Amino acid sequence: MMNNFNSPLNLKLIKRCPICSSDYKQANIQILDENEFGVLTYASCVSCKANLLTKFSSLPQGVIGNAILTDLSPQEVLDFAVDNEIDADDVLDIQAMLSKKELIKNFKKLV
Repeated sequence: MMNNFNSPLNLKLIKRCPICSSDYKQANIQILDENEFGVLTYASCVSCKANLLTKFSSLPQGVIGNAILTDLSPQEVLDFAVDNEIDADDVLDIQAMLSKKELIKNFKKLV
């Protein structure tokens, strides 16, 4: 699926910072991950220092993308990306904690 995704060309889709409208410099856009599902990029604005995390995928209908502002560093994004997947037991554990009103207490123990 990624064969027709020309990364350098399509990264030009990231043109302006959503916060200050400054033009992104293509040299400041990092490709964090590329696989059969798409390309994960990280862009930092040189003007306001806002960070934009984007995911582009190539589909038969064309290139689609999602973007989110983040305060994570590129390394933190990668650390979360390689973490274990959430399975059904994880969801059931969270549901049980919510019903017992223990979620915040358990979250505070992690932090």
